[in-house]
Amino acid sequence: MKSIVTTLYEKVLSENSKRLIEKLVFVTALAGFFLHLLGIGMQHLGWFGVSGSVTGFESPIDALYTPFSIILFYEVYCLIYYLPKSITIYIGKQFEIIALITIRGIFDELSKLSHTSDLEDIFASPDFLYSMVTILILFLLIYLFYLRNQKSIRVDKNSPGLPPGLPKKKKRYVTAKRVLALLLTILFVVMVLFNMVEWLFIDHSLLGFFQQTKMATETFFSDFFMVLILTDVLVLLFSFAINDDFPKVMRNSGFVVSTTLIKLSFNVEGVASHLLVVMAVLFGTLMLRLYKMYRRIELPDDKV
Repeated sequence: MKSIVTTLYEKVLSENSKRLIEKLVFVTALAGFFLHLLGIGMQHLGWFGVSGSVTGFESPIDALYTPFSIILFYEVYCLIYYLPKSITIYIGKQFEIIALITIRGIFDELSKLSHTSDLEDIFASPDFLYSMVTILILFLLIYLFYLRNQKSIRVDKNSPGLPPGLPKKKKRYVTAKRVLALLLTILFVVMVLFNMVEWLFIDHSLLGFFQQTKMATETFFSDFFMVLILTDVLVLLFSFAINDDFPKVMRNSGFVVSTTLIKLSFNVEGVASHLLVVMAVLFGTLMLRLYKMYRRIELPDDKV
């Protein structure tokens, strides 16, 4: 069983696989961008046979939505890739995904604002202003999150793979996370294929595909973060099985809370959604900071 997991892991979530997927994502994002631009040009020339403006085809800025959506899916792969390696980087990738979703929303708002020359109309759009403030706060918090974790990141970079002399319990923990990562990869692919098939049954035209992109990706990420909540809980239980260290349990429990808040942000709109996202990343960052502070002090021992 362990050899099967190792073989599958090396084929799907190895560094070589990651580099290959990076190249594929670059080509796909570039093709998607130019294809969307072509669609916008065709719409403006009236080749679609649709009168008036069409959502998603009103401005060249709309074309940014497609490559950003593809990059978001790549970030999901990176999240799964880091799950067996580092829980903090795995959580950081969750924060990066919601930050990219937020900035993608800014491009959506910009495409709408590009049709008006009235400054009052621009500043009267609260969603645009909320998104701008939110993304600045998120960028700062993600920076602080990674800043608190520099030592662990350097260790992971300098010693890839399992370190020699690792205790049996920790080896089992890493193996369990690898199995979880492989299952998450399978589920991720199934969810993507299901969304694609659903789109084909609804509307198989190029115009329909780009119009459905926004709604489909938002629904996908809402569902996927529900899966991540369950994944975080399993990681918490796995870590507790090998080590009942109070600070680590608190840190991992805090990460579950952060993921749950991100998931809840998809269920609401406007300022409430932005507040939930900021609260999620702020809570995760402060939890990591407190965990690092705990590691510097001597804690009471349960041994008699």
